[in-house]
Amino acid sequence: MTGVQHARGGWWHDYVCPTHGTELDPRSGDAFPCRYGCRLTGEPFASAWTVYTHQAGARRARLLAHRHTSARACGVVDTADRDEAVRIVAEFAEVYADIAAAGWSTQSEPWMLRGKLFAQALTEAIWAVQLADAVAELATDDMARPALGGPVVSLLTGLLATITSARQTLVVDKNDPTSNYVAWIDAAGTTLNRALLALGHADDGQDWVGRTVQHARLAIGADGWEWEGSTYYHLFVLRAYLLALRGTEPAALPADAAERLADMVRVLADLAAPDGTLPMLHDGPYDRVPAHLEVLEVCVLARQLWADSPLGAVEAATRRSLGAGHDGLEDLLTGWFVGPALPVATRGAAPAGPRPSALFANAGYAVLRDPGDTWQAVLDAGPHGGSHGHLDKLGLYLYGTGVAWQPAPGVPPYASTLRRGYYARTLAHPTVRVDDLDQLPTTGQVDDFSATRVVASAGDAIAGVFLRRELVMTDDYLLDIVHAVADDPTGDTDTPGDADATGGRRITLALRPAVPLTVTAEGGAWRTTWAASRHGDPTQEPAPGAAELHGFHRATAPAVLLAAPGRGPSDDPARTLTLADWTVTGHEAWFVSVYAPGTAVVRDVVLHSGAAGLTIVTVLLADERSTDHRVTR
Repeated sequence: MTGVQHARGGWWHDYVCPTHGTELDPRSGDAFPCRYGCRLTGEPFASAWTVYTHQAGARRARLLAHRHTSARACGVVDTADRDEAVRIVAEFAEVYADIAAAGWSTQSEPWMLRGKLFAQALTEAIWAVQLADAVAELATDDMARPALGGPVVSLLTGLLATITSARQTLVVDKNDPTSNYVAWIDAAGTTLNRALLALGHADDGQDWVGRTVQHARLAIGADGWEWEGSTYYHLFVLRAYLLALRGTEPAALPADAAERLADMVRVLADLAAPDGTLPMLHDGPYDRVPAHLEVLEVCVLARQLWADSPLGAVEAATRRSLGAGHDGLEDLLTGWFVGPALPVATRGAAPAGPRPSALFANAGYAVLRDPGDTWQAVLDAGPHGGSHGHLDKLGLYLYGTGVAWQPAPGVPPYASTLRRGYYARTLAHPTVRVDDLDQLPTTGQVDDFSATRVVASAGDAIAGVFLRRELVMTDDYLLDIVHAVADDPTGDTDTPGDADATGGRRITLALRPAVPLTVTAEGGAWRTTWAASRHGDPTQEPAPGAAELHGFHRATAPAVLLAAPGRGPSDDPARTLTLADWTVTGHEAWFVSVYAPGTAVVRDVVLHSGAAGLTIVTVLLADERSTDHRVTR
């Protein structure tokens, strides 16, 4: 018995603890447990768990099929893997026949493209790619092919009909050709047809590869980012493209398509932290094993498409995250393309030595790196990004080697109320909010950028408030200058009749660590220390190269820096960390911070102001050196 559940899958995002916001642990008996001791039963958890089991079954079939053909190529004859893979596929075909005969899923939400085996056609497309790839691999075996008979062909054609209908609805009826769903529908179209051909049946005559190329032309910006500007959905779409192009000759790809794919890969290489960790900007899981497997598959396929793929560090980081539990599937995906790999994955030769800073003009992300590429700052100043965007304009994310001090927090599974209730909100991000209100969905602007400096602004993120953030990276520290000014200096949002009313707006800059944070006041300023590891346990060695981060913070106006318990990254929303809100009440605020990893090199920060506000920031170092930084006006 292979254990394929005879049930429809629901929506995997429902597999989340409503109390703690954490993704649930594997089913235990009749319960769906969470790490904090909750034991949930019934729907929607049962149907969500069925999605997991169907996906795991398809992955198992794909693993066994590729392991069998890899062994066979080496002259090893062992039919156990082949036979088990065939059994899984045949059992899925039997389950699908029964369920599809009953029509569309009734568990679909109104906004979903309906599926049959799953609530969503998108889930069905992703699952179909895995299973159809297993079928195509098994069909190369003379003994397996006859066993993949009529029911399997009916499964493939049924899935093909579903995704064809979904594409018609999405691209034609809803006129949404850039949706990330389309990339996976097209990947399913190519893979299902490939499996049908491998079994000796005709394909549907549609140019699914051509559709993949067309999607890339529409959905990918000139800077290489998928239009939504979410790291996860960028990977999601890139992975679909690479899977769809199996059997393609790299040199035969249209030049513009090859260039777009190369640019997408370059985005990941240029965005990654020094240790290869990918900042999870906007919607996406912060730290999730299935997502790590997706990244690994992208890395493995990318280095078959380009002989000089720049994703080595990303792949190494992903393998570290997966650890010894990786089943090895991605390493069996050899010979994905036909013909030699393309020479390079970047436009022009990659610079030798440490990576320089990077600007993604369309997505509006700026990455400033120290000269040795040992730590980096990521500034978000781009478009909102559609439904997967976050209200985090001018957010500042800080990553080191082996530690993420202030990372983009990601989101929990979408059924959690904390996705919209916290993680997509301004409250969760290290940026400015006024009167404790969320920012508005808007587009920021990068006003100036160089290898050591970026200036960005946002005039519409907060009604009546102009925001600017300037970052300067030096050999010793990162200088962060945040300016917020209200249009109406007489505005007063204090409670009417409040005797303590101040006649100003509450302008708050948030510090949102993912590591233990300590805050101490010092002569009208504050010092912060950010631990070198996620848990800050002094009895455990931090990751190689990891260091503490030291901050020095001073404002031009009377301010309060309030340390308080709050949520950390979204993989564990119930985990409590010390957060900090730095608030000035008035119509204008300048917040100046200096960050340095390793040792606390900053002795003091002096702010020089004129009639127009802050003009020069003097940073005094412990070794008696000092530097004046003229503030951008």
